[in-house]
Order: sequence, then structure tokens, then C-alpha cells
Amino acid sequence: MEEVDSKYKSMEPPPSTENPKPEPRVELKLGKCFHMSREHCPTDGHKCKRVDPVSVFCCDVDNFRLKEALAIIMTQNTTNLHVLNATIDELDVSQSIFRRLTSMALTDGNIGKIVGQFPKYSSIACLNISNNNLSSATLKPPIQRPFAYLFTLTVLDASSNNLTEFPLSLVQSNRKISVDLSGNNYLPCKNFAKAMELNNSSLVTFLNYNKTYCALDLRFNWFKDVTIVQIEYLRMQKELNVSCRNIKPANINCTCSPERLELMNDEVTKLVAVDCSQRHLKEMPTDLPPNTVQLNVSYNNITSLQAVSDDPSYEHLRFLFVDHNDIANIIELEGSKFIDNFRLLTITHNKLRTIHTYVLSNRYDKTGPALLMGGNYLHCDCNTEKVLKPWLLENSKIIPDFKELQCEGSMGAVVELKELQVCHSPRDWTDYIYYIIGLEVMVLVLLISKVSYDYWVFKTAGYLPWPANKMPRLPCDWLCER
Repeated sequence: MEEVDSKYKSMEPPPSTENPKPEPRVELKLGKCFHMSREHCPTDGHKCKRVDPVSVFCCDVDNFRLKEALAIIMTQNTTNLHVLNATIDELDVSQSIFRRLTSMALTDGNIGKIVGQFPKYSSIACLNISNNNLSSATLKPPIQRPFAYLFTLTVLDASSNNLTEFPLSLVQSNRKISVDLSGNNYLPCKNFAKAMELNNSSLVTFLNYNKTYCALDLRFNWFKDVTIVQIEYLRMQKELNVSCRNIKPANINCTCSPERLELMNDEVTKLVAVDCSQRHLKEMPTDLPPNTVQLNVSYNNITSLQAVSDDPSYEHLRFLFVDHNDIANIIELEGSKFIDNFRLLTITHNKLRTIHTYVLSNRYDKTGPALLMGGNYLHCDCNTEKVLKPWLLENSKIIPDFKELQCEGSMGAVVELKELQVCHSPRDWTDYIYYIIGLEVMVLVLLISKVSYDYWVFKTAGYLPWPANKMPRLPCDWLCER
């Protein structure tokens, strides 16, 4: 109860100047909503008591005891009612005893369902049904109907329940109203978004704004999921939708969403994710929303990444998805802020013919960034086997699909290239040098052998063999005659 009391503390009126009473009114009324703490519960065996001429407080009652007590203690002057810890299967709000109330509170109990409808021209300005385990599934008829005639309502506290249906009829009226729906995490975000539209933003105030969450439906083809987000997300989304319409080329209808909040320079900055996939783009989009950190342009006909280097709106980009496009190389990323800071680049199923490793090598000196390139068919030559293949193997942990990078012409994966497949060079005369040298050595040996044989025959038989005898005399023959 201390938490409930504190919620209304800021609305406390100035102290009364009247003479003190046994139950001072200043302690009983906190702003427009009449609310009491458990310490003021009746102690004389009764379940309800009158705390001032216009206010009644009840504790620990069921449906029968509540009707019985109110029939006795309520008068035509009673305008304020607070029931604490009521156990009621069906609360019928159409009862005549509620007609004259301006403040009605049933808190911290267990109410099975709300039935009926508040009477026409009801005077209720504040309705507090917080912390009662209320569920939209048990509200028959739906939640809109019981409150249909509450034209004077300015405060609705339905916090800490299990509601999954939003009281749109209340917040879409042309009057100022404060609503506390915190603690109902599965209320649809789309209903909050409607309540926060421009024509209502100045009329509707969400109490406990930072503690109010909603359910955001997410669909991935056949798969459906629900994410619980703080309703601040919806305000951010509305601002993003305006920025999204400024993306060029015009009218490509990209979608933008808050990626996360990040503390930058002692300020909380909202980081943005942009989805321009399947938009028939022929070039990269420009003029992205401020602080765009993620961009998806997959399934387009983009041929160049030059905008990543040239457009200032890419300054904070960290995650880039350009799968299934017509990009031929990544050399345009050289020297860009993106290549120095990216966390993920996925460029699968494009038209890459070669990978300029020097563009990425400096980045891969640091740990963290991931690169996906599978589904590309490269022109493979000796340089691919000598440079690219070792680079892929060295960085295999940060290139998870390195085995899916293929060579054109059905030559297989790049990492499976063999030197003999791609490293060929034309032969010249130097390729035969060893054969020539071998032949010259053989001729020299034969020549020396022949000369030695002829000299031996001449010394032993006194004549020269026929081939040597027929050879013409040379100037140096006199050396052999001595």
C-alpha cells in the first residue's frame, strides 16, 4: 500500500484550515482520487466506515458483505469510495449506489470480472481498479463497454493487472485524461500507438510512463513472436517514421526501427536499424536517419558500394547486409569509416570476381568483425591460390562461410585450390639448360677418351689410328713429336 499511496502523493492538496477531526480529511483524500491505506481500516468489526461526510472506506470484503455494508452506510451525499482487498467474482458497476460517486477505487483485491455498465451521465472523475488480478479474458462484455458512459473521467488507474485489451474509447475522446496502465505488460503496442497519435498526444498522459510496457507483435514468415517493449519505443518509432520518409531515392518505403539505446558522451542515444531490402534499388540509399548503425539492402539490384564512403549518413554504420545484389568488388570501401569500424558485413550471393584482401587486412588485425561472402564465384588464378586462399584460412574464425566461396568454371571452393590447377607459365630455353650442360659434359668426356686412346696406340704400335692419321696437321702438333 505504501507504493500505491506514493503514486498519489504529488497530487496532495494543501492542508485543511478546519478544526481537527478524529479522521482528518487531509489524510484521507490524496488529489482527485480518494484513497486510504490499510492502517485506516475499520477496527470495530465493521467492514466499512464513513471517514467524512462524503467519503466511505471499506476493507476485506466479499461481494455480499460489500453490498450489505454499502446499503447501510452510503448516503446521497457520498461521492468518494475506496474498497481495499475485495474478493468479488463479478463487480456490477451498473448499481445505483455508484451513480453519484466522483471518485471510486477498488484496489489490492481479487475481482473476477467487471460486468454491467456505469450509468449514463455518471459523475466519476477518478476510477482506480489497480492490483486486482483483472484479466481481459474475464471481462464480459469487453473492457470498452463498462466505461462507455464515463464522460467526466479524467484519471484511470488500471495498473498491476493482467489486462490484454486497451480501453481505447477512453483515451480517444476529446478530453484530457491521465491513464496508469503500468504492470499490464501484454497490452498491444498498436493500441498505445493510436493513443499517442498527434491528435491525442496533448490530451492523454500516461502515469508511470517509464514503467509502462506493451506487447509488440513480430512476424517472420510463418513464425510469430511477442516482444515486450517500453512505450517510449513507440514515441521513438513515430520520430523514426518521419526520418524514414527522407531516405533517398524517394518513395522506396524503407522501414526504420530503434536498434537499441547507447550511452555516448554521457547522453543516451537511440541507435537505428534501417531495412530497405526488396525495394528494387539500383544504388545504395542515402540520407539515412541519424545514428543509423544497421542497414539491410538485400535482394536488390545494387552494383556499387560507393555511397558507404561518400554519404555522411553512413558515419555510424556498423552492420551492413547487401546479400543477393550485383556488386562486383569491395574496393570502394577502402578508406571509409565503415571499413574501420564495422562489426558485420554480409555480401553473399553477389557478383564478386576477386577479393581485395588489402581493403580488409588492416581491420582484421583487430578482433571482432565478421564477414560473410559465400555464394560468390571468383576468377581463380595463381594469385588466388598464393594470396587469397592463405588469407581465408588465416581468418577462418571471422569468416564463417569461407568454404562457400567458389571459383568460377566449376573449379570448386577457393580454399581447395591446388597450385598445379592454376599456376602455369610458358617454357623458354632456360628450362633446357640442364640438358644442354649434360650433353656438353658427355661430349667432353668422349673427346678426352678418344685422344687418350689415340695416344696409347701411337706409343705402343708406332702409328696413329686411321681417323687421327687423316686429320690435318695443326700448329701445336710439334709439342707431341718431342
